[in-house]
Amino acid sequence: MATPARRTQKFRTSCDRCYELKERCVRGSVSADCLRCDRLNLVCSNDRPVRPPGRRPRHRKEPSSGTTSSPSSTTKGPLNTDFDAWLQNVPDHDLSRDEKELISLLGQPDSLEFLVVCPSFQAAEQQSLAAPLPAAFPILKNSYLAFAGSLKSLQLGIATEESKSANLRHASLAMEMLRSLPVVTPQDAALCLFLGTTLALFVYSAIGVGVGDICYYCLSTTSSFTARTITELEIEPWQNMLVLLETMECLVYRRKPTLRISLPILERVDRHIGLCLPLLPHYYDLCIISHSLANATDESYLARLHKQLDASEIAIQEWIPSHPPQILDDVDSAELVNLLAQAKVYRLAALLVGHRLRHDFGNQDEKADVLSKEIMMELEIAWRITKRPMRCVTLPFIVAAVEVRASELRLKTLQNVDNYVDKFTTVIQEATRKFLSRIWHERDMNTTFCWFDSISKPCAVLHAVDLLFFA
Repeated sequence: MATPARRTQKFRTSCDRCYELKERCVRGSVSADCLRCDRLNLVCSNDRPVRPPGRRPRHRKEPSSGTTSSPSSTTKGPLNTDFDAWLQNVPDHDLSRDEKELISLLGQPDSLEFLVVCPSFQAAEQQSLAAPLPAAFPILKNSYLAFAGSLKSLQLGIATEESKSANLRHASLAMEMLRSLPVVTPQDAALCLFLGTTLALFVYSAIGVGVGDICYYCLSTTSSFTARTITELEIEPWQNMLVLLETMECLVYRRKPTLRISLPILERVDRHIGLCLPLLPHYYDLCIISHSLANATDESYLARLHKQLDASEIAIQEWIPSHPPQILDDVDSAELVNLLAQAKVYRLAALLVGHRLRHDFGNQDEKADVLSKEIMMELEIAWRITKRPMRCVTLPFIVAAVEVRASELRLKTLQNVDNYVDKFTTVIQEATRKFLSRIWHERDMNTTFCWFDSISKPCAVLHAVDLLFFA
C-alpha cells in the first residue's frame, strides 16, 4: 500500500483571542505570537482549558427572523453578561481597583436606561457591551473607561475636575487606538465599531464636539465589511447609533452623511432607534438634498432637486411603522406605546424638515406650525399614557421646537428639554437650550430665514474641531 503524503503539521489550538473571535490563528512556531496578536500588539496567550476535539452540541434557541435587534436576540456563542465575574479574572496590573469599579457600572441595573429605546432592551445592550471584552479588552479598555466615567458623573449629578481629566485621558488613548487599529477583516470592523461607538457616546455625553468626526471615520472605515457581515457579527445596533449621531450633525450643517443603511428586513426593533429605523435612509436623502440646495444656483438643477424632494416626501408620508408579530413578548404595552409614538414623531419631523427645505421662515408657516404641534402633542400624550420618558427623540424634538413662536409655549419647550433631549448628555441639553433661545431671537428679529443657515447650531456638534483636541 502506498504511503500517504505527509500532511503539513498544524498546531492543534489557536490562541485565546483568535479562539474567542473565531478568527484563523497563524503562528510560525509554538512559542511565537500569532500574526494577528503581533499585528495588534496584543499579548498572545493560550491559557484556556483544553477541550476534547469535535463539535459541541448546541442548546441555544435561534432568534426569530426579523428581530435581530430585539431584547430576545442573542449573538452567536455564549455571552458574558456578568461584568463582575469577568472583572475578577482581570489581573490588577491590567486594571486598577478603581478602574474595575468604574467598568462594573456598565453591568449594573439601570446604568444604561437612557441609552436604549426602552427598559426591555437594557439587558441586550449590556450583553453586547460585555461580549467582546474577553477577546478584545486591551483595545476597548480606555473607551469603556471613558464611557463608564461619564455614566458615573451622570449618576452622581456632578463631575469633579479630577474625573473630567481622567475621562479625557482615557478618551485620548482610545482615540489613538481607534486611529491605529487596522481593519482588514470583518472581526476588525466589528471591533472598530465597538470602540468607535463607545468613544462617540462618551464625547456626545461629556463634551458635545467631535462626534461627527468619529462617526465618519468608523462608518467609512468599516463600510466594505459591514455591508456583508453586519447581521452575523451582531454589530448592526452600534452601526445604526453612529448613523443616527452623524445624521443629526449632517442635517444641521447641511453635509453629506457617510452611509445610507440598507434594510433587508423591515420588521425589526432597533434597541437604540426603535421602530423608526427604516426612516434613517429617508433622513439620509434629506441631508443630501439639503446639501445640494445650499450650493445650487442653476434653475434646472434646482428643479431636479425639488423633484427629488417631492419623491422623498411622498415616501415619508406613506411610511407606516411595522414590527415583529411577537413584539409584545419582548416589550410591555407602555413600551410599545412609546415605540409607536417615537416612530410617528420621527416621521413628522422628516416631513417638517422637507417643508423647511422648500420654505423659509415667514413662508408657509401654517403647515410648519401644524407639524410642530403634532410632534409636541404626540410626545405629551405618550408621556401621560405611559408615565415614562420617551427616549431617543432629540432630533424630532429640536426640529419641532424651532417652530414654536408663542412666548408661553417657548418657556414650556425649554422646560421640556430635560424630558426629550437625551438624558445621558447634559452638555447637549444645555446646547439645545442655547440654540433654541438664539434661533427664536434671530427669527423674531428677521435676521435668520432658515434654521439650517443660522449661526447657531443644535445637536451633537456645536462647531468643527480637530480630533487632536483630546491629545
